[in-house]
Amino acid sequence: MIDALMAILTGGATGLLGTALGFAAEYLTARQTHAYEVELRRFDMELARVEAASAERAAAAAAETAESAAAWSALEASYRESGARLGSADSPWLTFVDVVRGLLRPLLTLGSLALVAAMYFTLGSTDIEILDIRPRIVDTALYVATTCVLWWFGARSLDKRARGGRA
Repeated sequence: MIDALMAILTGGATGLLGTALGFAAEYLTARQTHAYEVELRRFDMELARVEAASAERAAAAAAETAESAAAWSALEASYRESGARLGSADSPWLTFVDVVRGLLRPLLTLGSLALVAAMYFTLGSTDIEILDIRPRIVDTALYVATTCVLWWFGARSLDKRARGGRA
């Protein structure tokens, strides 16, 4: 009888131990699965961050490209508008204005270069009154002449490039 009682007690204890080990195994498996899921979510969040940063950089590059294209388009329109003719056969006054407008840059350029040449050849180095202001006059005239020449030829070069020609 003691053997039967011992068999029941040890069998019950073994059954309880098996049940406890099963619960422990399920608990550890659930914990490991949970840790795995948390790590997957962490990777998903990092991937979403990287994708968002990449999309932001792509959008910034696209905006910069669009801004640059708009600036070139505005510059081209400005050149096209500045070269437009005002005059027509019906309006001789607008034709005169158009001719004056067209000759303004070349006349300013040639006039400033003529001024520099005249000063170079006529200002003597012995004139006492001129000696005090001569360097300033020469510097100013050279500044104006350089500005006119670079303005004239620089604008023509940009205009040709905008139209696809050679500068």
